[in-house]
Amino acid sequence: MNKRFSFALSLAKEVSSFLVEKRKDGFSIEEKAVNDYVTDEDKAAEQMIRSRIEEYFPSDEILGEEYGASGSSDSLWIIDPIDGTVNYMNAFPCYTVSIAYAEKGETVFALVSVPEQNEIFHAIKGEGAYLNDKRINVSSIEMKKALAILVPPHRRHEALDSYMESMRRLYELYSDVRSIGSAALSLSYLASGRVSCYYERFLHVYDIAAGLLIAKEAGAQIETKSYDGYVDVLATAKGLLSSTREAIDG
Repeated sequence: MNKRFSFALSLAKEVSSFLVEKRKDGFSIEEKAVNDYVTDEDKAAEQMIRSRIEEYFPSDEILGEEYGASGSSDSLWIIDPIDGTVNYMNAFPCYTVSIAYAEKGETVFALVSVPEQNEIFHAIKGEGAYLNDKRINVSSIEMKKALAILVPPHRRHEALDSYMESMRRLYELYSDVRSIGSAALSLSYLASGRVSCYYERFLHVYDIAAGLLIAKEAGAQIETKSYDGYVDVLATAKGLLSSTREAIDG
């Protein structure tokens, strides 16, 4: 496991540098589905990650956003080459390289690299969460003074009305809200105490696998719901989950 973690850390740094340099050169953009985009760099970054894993750990399974699943093994890499593609397209610096490693269905370690900000969040199961190798923990600020990351369903507009009703109720609990366009980074910000709540629906496992472990190891309370290939995530600092859930449900 230590060998795999060191490998993943080096790979995350390599891919992050690649993305920063390639963004300067311009890129083509495709629309995969309604309001769901992919760039040349999404594909190139995932291919880079896959090729390295296949070279050093050829028996491992890989699940990625752009090219799906390959292999069959108890050792699984879950990767999102650019979590926050729309941010990347628009030069908004909150995009990430997200890499998680699981054994027998349980995430063992995770890395979330933020290329434009020279930040790498990581966690190893049972050993805490870290930002640039410094231990991090969820915030202890009181709820009424805290920030929440609330993300409207930008690809599922039919769910927007009910979501906005929940969002209005959450405004009564938290001081203010943000939406930064990357699930992995949102969970990492929760882990580092920059926000105290993160709520989003209609996610995929590659969006959140790394961030969930980082948030959990930092002391977050986490609730997930899986259905029809999607995952809903509600994660908060300690002691805030129950009242936040009650506000969402009305």
